[in-house]
Amino acid sequence: MTLLDFVFRLSNRVFRPYPFCHSRPDRSLCYHRRYFGLCARCTGMYLAGCLMILSFPFRGELLSPTLNIILGTVLLLPGGIDGTTQMFGSRESNNFLRVVTGLFLGVGVVLFAEGVLFILIG
Repeated sequence: MTLLDFVFRLSNRVFRPYPFCHSRPDRSLCYHRRYFGLCARCTGMYLAGCLMILSFPFRGELLSPTLNIILGTVLLLPGGIDGTTQMFGSRESNNFLRVVTGLFLGVGVVLFAEGVLFILIG
């Protein structure tokens, strides 16, 4: 069993039974006819969000809280546009675009939350 086989099996046991994501097979990443336990967008979002949180001690406070909020908001827009236009049937997205917009969403949510927390904490 390869590492990817192990990751895909584990993801199905961990993510599918719980409401982290809709986990639709047609919108999930596939490897050797095995579907990942999260959809492509959520995979990118959770991956980027976790990496951003883990990298916080090494990043320090690079941007002002206001810039964090602005940049976070800008990074949320592509995912919102992609998801909304797909939901209303304007067009069909693909998994590559879903992963990329998910990565933007993950980074954007963390930057936005950091900016808000820094403002609240002072």
